[in-house]
Amino acid sequence: MPAAALWLCGGVIGLWALTAAPASAGAWVRPAGSGLTITTASHHAFALSTPDTAFSKIETAIYAEYGLTDRLTVVGRVARETRFRRSARQISKAGSVYTLSLNTVSQGWGELETGLRLRAFEHRDWVVSTQVSAIRSPADLENGLRARPVWGSDVRILVGRSLGGNMFADAQLAHRNRSIEGGAEQRMDLTFGVRPAQRWLVMAQTYSAWGERSGGSDYESHRVHISVTAPIADRLSLQFGAINSFYSDGLAPERAYMLALWREF
Repeated sequence: MPAAALWLCGGVIGLWALTAAPASAGAWVRPAGSGLTITTASHHAFALSTPDTAFSKIETAIYAEYGLTDRLTVVGRVARETRFRRSARQISKAGSVYTLSLNTVSQGWGELETGLRLRAFEHRDWVVSTQVSAIRSPADLENGLRARPVWGSDVRILVGRSLGGNMFADAQLAHRNRSIEGGAEQRMDLTFGVRPAQRWLVMAQTYSAWGERSGGSDYESHRVHISVTAPIADRLSLQFGAINSFYSDGLAPERAYMLALWREF
């Protein structure tokens, strides 16, 4: 099935899921003068296409939301990465075969984001928002650490529904452009959340992407993220979770573990 058809089909399924679900997800804006910061530490391991090469990273990031008005929220994210890359090759010398291993460690910026989210429509349990962001993406893992980061834009529509105060669902459809490399990427993020107790939150999320590199090679990626957020103090919560690729074509499959501190103000 073509990527565009998959994207549309997935969006329809996501919106159908909203009719059965529902309280506080990405589609909602924050009240004027209130904010949220999420400080995250995570470890990511990638299965690269070359068997003699390994890549992993440790990322620290700060994501923030702040309500400029009751309809307009500013969002932003800053991430820093420590990258570990190992490669091995065999050499022959004096009739013997040796394995030469090379390990490198580097630091750099991860994905950076700044944007605005506007609540376009709200009726009873439903909310529809739009968001426009400028994005700086880090180097492509398949190109190694020497690849250049890329600036681009992300435009998305967010649809959410709440039911009471215990459950919510959120569907986001996005189009991402790259200003230098060219090509485009379609994204779909789905979230279902349940609050089993006051200030506790259990979320199941999927992140899907379909795109094309500047050289013309297509790629597709689908990941699942399961997490639990628990209160530790007033306006302070701790989140822990795991991310795993369940399908990947043209991108390195990923497995990650994360710990995050949520602070509301």
